[in-house]
Amino acid sequence: MLEWIGIPVGTWLVFGIILVPVLGMLAGWFLGKTRDFRLAFRGLAYLLTMTVVLWGGLFALSMLIQFVFFPP
Repeated sequence: MLEWIGIPVGTWLVFGIILVPVLGMLAGWFLGKTRDFRLAFRGLAYLLTMTVVLWGGLFALSMLIQFVFFPP
């Protein structure tokens, strides 16, 4: 088993390598000195749109693979 301090390695990868920089970027947008909320919300909308498109595409592709290779 790949574990470190009782927590699986995948959890460390997702939270440490992917989410911490993204959350830091979001915090910088909203907590920085020069606050332009319109631009910050636009960046947040772009980020959320990219995430939804990525997950939606992965879901659609996995459903296509399921129906092609594993018919009911």
